Amino acid sequence: MEPSGLDMGDYQERYKEYDIEVAVEQVLTGVKAHFRVLKAGVVALDWRLVHVDRFWPTERAAAQAALHAARDAIDSGIAAARD
Repeated sequence: MEPSGLDMGDYQERYKEYDIEVAVEQVLTGVKAHFRVLKAGVVALDWRLVHVDRFWPTERAAAQAALHAARDAIDSGIAAARD
C-alpha cells in the first residue's frame, strides 16, 4: 500500500493484474473508506464503500480494510462483485 495523489488518505496498490485505489475520509461519525479496481486503466469495479466496524479506527486500518475488501472482490471474480 502506497500513498497516491496529493490528498491525505489516498492509497494505491497493484494486486495480480489489477490496480486498487483507496480513499479514506474522516467524517463526523468516524472514518469511512472506499475502493475501486482498475485493469489496464479501465474501471473494472467502481467505488465501493467499506464499512469499518472498529471503534475509532485509524486511517491506516481503514485503508487496509478497503484493500482487503478489494482483494477479496478480485479473488472472487470482479463480475461476481459487481452484483
